[in-house]
Amino acid sequence: MMDTAMTLLFPFLDFMPFGLPRYWVHRDKLKIRYRYVVLMMAAVSCVNSAAFCLINQGGYEAAARWTTLMRYSFMLFNLTCSFLLIREQFQKLMFTYLLLMAWSFFVFGNANFIESRFFWDFSEVHPYLIYNIARVVLLLLTYPFILHFLEHTVKEALKMDDRRMWRYMWKIPLFSTLFGMLYCTVQDVYAYASWQFLISRYLMLLGTCYVSYVFLKVLEISRRKTQLEEELKYADRSLLAQKKQYETMSAHMEDMKKARHDLRQHLAVVQSYIDRDDRSGLAEYIEIYKTELPPDIQEIYCRNQVVNALVCYYASLARRHKIRFEAQADYPEPCPVSDTEVTVILGNLLENAVEACLREKDAKCSIRLRISRKNKNSLVFLTDNTCTRTVAFDADSKTPLSSKRKGVGIGAASIREIADRYKGEALFEQKDGMFYASVWLQLPEKADD
Repeated sequence: MMDTAMTLLFPFLDFMPFGLPRYWVHRDKLKIRYRYVVLMMAAVSCVNSAAFCLINQGGYEAAARWTTLMRYSFMLFNLTCSFLLIREQFQKLMFTYLLLMAWSFFVFGNANFIESRFFWDFSEVHPYLIYNIARVVLLLLTYPFILHFLEHTVKEALKMDDRRMWRYMWKIPLFSTLFGMLYCTVQDVYAYASWQFLISRYLMLLGTCYVSYVFLKVLEISRRKTQLEEELKYADRSLLAQKKQYETMSAHMEDMKKARHDLRQHLAVVQSYIDRDDRSGLAEYIEIYKTELPPDIQEIYCRNQVVNALVCYYASLARRHKIRFEAQADYPEPCPVSDTEVTVILGNLLENAVEACLREKDAKCSIRLRISRKNKNSLVFLTDNTCTRTVAFDADSKTPLSSKRKGVGIGAASIREIADRYKGEALFEQKDGMFYASVWLQLPEKADD
């Protein structure tokens, strides 16, 4: 009875512990709910278990002959299912698949070593018992570390949409997996009982994880450096906009001081026209005086100086090129979104909108900006701009591809990262000669006016 139970358990330990984490790390890209994936894998494992039990009824030789073929068949089936159920790039899917396969080879290899070196005589009487127990123990010991690595390193790396990087990245665990597969057809028990075999399994897993970790960290540093350069660019632009706004206000204040200083003389002239009852002369003098008054102060869109300066800057830039510009900014003050973050969001959205309009020919272009609050904890940025040229989008993330470099634009990627940071969303769409961009941020509960 116990041997039958171990035979039935064998296929479950082959796939369930290694397949579920893979779907979990891609849970945001699943086509069906995760719980349905668990049920599907359990059903497949039941079929696998029944087939494996049937094979073992033919004796040890039949089991040895068909087990490897059956394992690879179900491995290929599970791989196919994951490609069908996960919306993700091929390279990303292969990376996580091969990484978890390297882990499975580590667990299987250690279990083979323990069984072959210390319990071979016992295993001849009770096949799969020691092997299954060893795998369960090894899974319990390694699961926390693997899950932590998947959740905090791999999942963050999967957010990077650089196809060139993933073209090389997925091959890191490939070689370790191919090396591990060499032992799958070996029938010599002494090959599994050697210390060299055990050490090779440790080197396989640790080498794969370490190289992947280093590679991902280097890419993360490089990506962060690029984003910081982008943030600095818009920070400089924000400072320039605020400087211009300050200079405009300073000049306006000087003009107002001069106007107040001259007001007494103007009033004396007005009084003289009144004393002479010279209405036509008074009207003519007032019209002349109006032209000498200081112009209206710069537009005020909101109370936040950074946001107001940026909107004024791009509004001036747009109107200079005869682009119709409309803006409504209901921006909370204070706001938990940092000045740097709002600069990146607004700077990218408005700069892209202006550049798109400048590329248009023989068209009346317009840009409309709306910043609004749906409630106390929700902030939305919306830009609509004329765009008749076809915009290319990344097939997976639906992010516009850059017109200046290969791949997703740095600015759009920065906006998505900020949106993710605030548990929000960034959407981009082109429709009927217009380009629509929306960024939704979920603000902390304490955020208020």
